[in-house]
Amino acid sequence: MRRKAKRWTSAAAERISQVAENAGNIEEGVAGIAQRLMNGIRCPPTDLETLKDRLNVQSIESVPGLPIAGELRREGRALRIVYSDSQSPGRRRFTIAHELGHAVFEGTGPNCPRYGRELERICDMLATEFLMPRAVFRDRLGERIAPEQIYQLARDFETSVMATALRCQQLLGTSIFQVENAQVVWGYGQVRRQQDLRADPDAFELAIARAMKGEAGEQPVWFRRADHMLRWVCSRGQRRALFVLEAMNRNQKRSEVHGNAILA
Repeated sequence: MRRKAKRWTSAAAERISQVAENAGNIEEGVAGIAQRLMNGIRCPPTDLETLKDRLNVQSIESVPGLPIAGELRREGRALRIVYSDSQSPGRRRFTIAHELGHAVFEGTGPNCPRYGRELERICDMLATEFLMPRAVFRDRLGERIAPEQIYQLARDFETSVMATALRCQQLLGTSIFQVENAQVVWGYGQVRRQQDLRADPDAFELAIARAMKGEAGEQPVWFRRADHMLRWVCSRGQRRALFVLEAMNRNQKRSEVHGNAILA
């Protein structure tokens, strides 16, 4: 079933539409705005210092004990980003990029939106485009994604594994999820929680059990009326693993059968 397009109703969405002009929707508008701002900026990883200068942000500073992840502060005509020093490097960069998204709005004219759920969502979208620009990131993906590749992309773009997995899912439509202590802790795509694995419980349980023993591997599974290939790799010890689940087309199935015949 095709997911319905999100209906944007906020002043923030209206402002993006005005700035992006000919964009067909908010997602295209955000991507276009980010692409213009990122023109000529080194990536990966994204040079956030140069980007902040283009958005008239004077400084980016860590604040010990800050009770929130970060915020954009206006002091007179000056803009300044502060962020909590307790965040991981990948999360810190996303926080900074999110606040740079707020700086985009500050540069759109008087009475710009500063609050609201849709505004925060759009700033997350801008942060994703800043850190993992669509064209650059897509060029490194290929047509299929492996768990090891997600880790490498996270290192290259200096983003968290979770944010990198979400970007891969957005661009390829592949389901990606992480398991800790045999339980799904987050997921994107068709697998978002433990209950989603009930379609073929024996196959999923076997794969998770192998992963929890420190093994990496792959195996076919039956998931929601179709054959899928499940691939996984362990990370940071034996109790955490990253899984990729993708539908198998006819060519892939022939390849699997042919490969198994040769190995036999």
